[in-house]
Amino acid sequence: MSGITLTAATRQNLLSLQGTADLLTTTQNRLSTGKKVNSALDDPTSFFTSQALSGRSGDLGQLLNGISNGVQTIQAANQGITSIQKLVDSAKSTANQALADKSTSSGGSAATVATLTAGTSYQGTSTANKAGGVATGTQDFSTGGDASFDLSLDGGTTSAHIQLDKSTLGNVSSDLTNVKAQDVVTVINNQISNNTSLKGKLTASVGADGRINLATTASGANSKVGVKYSAGSTNDIGFGKDTSAVAAHATAGAALAATLDLTGTARTVTAGAALGATTTLGAAGTLDASFKVTDENGKETTVTINKDTISAGSTALGTSAARADVLLAIQKQLSEGNSAVTASLGGANSDTLVFSSTAKGSGSGAIKVDNIASNGAPNLGFGTAAALDTGTKGGALDAAASFTINDGTTTKTIKITADTLYDGTNKLGLSASKDNVLAAIKKQISDQGIAATATLTSAGKLEIGSTNFGADSPAGFLVTNVASVNSVNLGFGTTAAAQATTVGSGTAATSYTASIGSDAVNGGAVNTTRQSLAKQFNDLREQITQLAKDASYNGINLLYRSGTDPAENSLKVTFNETGSSSLSIAGTKIDADGLGLNSVTGDFQSDDEINKALTSITSATSQLRAQASTFGSNLSVVQNRQDFSKNLINILDTGSANLTNADLNEEAANSQALSTRQSIGISALSLANTAQQGILQLLR
Repeated sequence: MSGITLTAATRQNLLSLQGTADLLTTTQNRLSTGKKVNSALDDPTSFFTSQALSGRSGDLGQLLNGISNGVQTIQAANQGITSIQKLVDSAKSTANQALADKSTSSGGSAATVATLTAGTSYQGTSTANKAGGVATGTQDFSTGGDASFDLSLDGGTTSAHIQLDKSTLGNVSSDLTNVKAQDVVTVINNQISNNTSLKGKLTASVGADGRINLATTASGANSKVGVKYSAGSTNDIGFGKDTSAVAAHATAGAALAATLDLTGTARTVTAGAALGATTTLGAAGTLDASFKVTDENGKETTVTINKDTISAGSTALGTSAARADVLLAIQKQLSEGNSAVTASLGGANSDTLVFSSTAKGSGSGAIKVDNIASNGAPNLGFGTAAALDTGTKGGALDAAASFTINDGTTTKTIKITADTLYDGTNKLGLSASKDNVLAAIKKQISDQGIAATATLTSAGKLEIGSTNFGADSPAGFLVTNVASVNSVNLGFGTTAAAQATTVGSGTAATSYTASIGSDAVNGGAVNTTRQSLAKQFNDLREQITQLAKDASYNGINLLYRSGTDPAENSLKVTFNETGSSSLSIAGTKIDADGLGLNSVTGDFQSDDEINKALTSITSATSQLRAQASTFGSNLSVVQNRQDFSKNLINILDTGSANLTNADLNEEAANSQALSTRQSIGISALSLANTAQQGILQLLR
């Protein structure tokens, strides 16, 4: 090829044809794809911007399905509400028809629901708070107050427990020292609604006079409601407790002192013989008396008496020492030796040496005096030889109070001494406060598992009581003193004979009161028309529940949930690709139970039962209308976002197309022009080759 020589005209025409061919290829590619930007090489900015717009459009397109499902779910719920309202209207018509029928009510009185009204006002019971003798309308549950009871609708055969104490009342009352009757009723109704055997069958309320009422929805001869207090209840909310049932208890005859002296008596050692009026003494080692004193803590002090011993000040005893001076010399040496023992003169004629502890009962050992044999030792009353050791234990131990509690099962001992713990680490000490003594007794009762309590009465008397009430209170419950040398009186006396007991009597500390509804109308006759209409009402009620269960779309039901968790039937509709824009639609429970439409149990035999049913229907209608309004608002929002998303997708797609799509008219014209140019170029190339053809002819 390098050896071929082309003319300038031929070469120029070839280059022109090549350029035209390239342009024609590009144009034909645009015509075939419809795009002017097919890759990042064509136009990077337009290409990637178009891709981003198309990507967001695709994301929103995928969300449209969820939005569409949301619209349909809400519409399904709305349709369910519309249909349920028709059933509620039918139930209302049925109830009104029953109310209008008086075919068998010519005689007798209408049956009423069972209602149990408290015997006394809530704030008028014995446990109500009072200020200046006037009831405040509240009760104190802050310090363990309890009014728990069992509810029954069948005369006590089966019952449900209602817990009324600070743990449950604290959820509705911010001040447990002043709990109102309405707070108590709220807690009762909350627990009723959570009990499957009571839900929809019983309600609690507060009357105008402060009495608490418990009423069933059933009516007729079989209608009953009863209250039975728990054994541990302390507060009476107005229904009364069996006051004849008391716990066995022992109350002290006297008040417990503000402080108890637990020091006991001093430990002493008394000489066996009298100390002479004067004692003949000599120099040390010739005529002296030496002995050793040991206190209860084991500390030894040696005492030496001779003519040079100082008695008082700087005066020596001399060879003829008076009894009083000898005593002073002994006391001086004990004091200087820091001994816990003091010396004194006692006996019938106050002439006998007595050594005593300085702290009553504070030590655990003995005190004693030991002679030390010496030449010519004078007798100070202890003898003159070591063999005559008068070492003697101290007197009585610390003062103590001991008593036993027989709780009907076992007998346990309670002991109060200076070393008794009243909490985990602290001892009562030698002077114990009344409160600490009570705490020490409670601690021992708890530690030993005794079925008893310890309290102080308003008069300050100690009371030991059984934790078993009434008929369960053991007759053998007994508090008995244990006699000791230094017995402290806790109010029960100081001897075993001085016991104080009261044994519980009567039935358990609970009461049961049943209120029975009156007979059906006309002396017990049954209105069969109303009976039939009551069945229709219950059937409609069942249909309402079934319809609510069926009002679902794609597995989501905004009208029904089996439990109490709202999350069970809620719907979240997401509007943008990041999830930052959404709408949460809270489902509800509007089956028969959720609407408060209770089953008719009295066959519509009383007007009262029918009127209650009509009241619940009115409430149900209001609830349905309110929910329909809520769903309508939600539907409007979701549909608006659905339209917005559709239009936004169109905008994004159009913007993406504007950046990359080709103008086909323009490209078609370009293709035609390039084809013409290519034909002309070929002709020009042919003309450029004409001169070379002429030279070829000459060569021939």
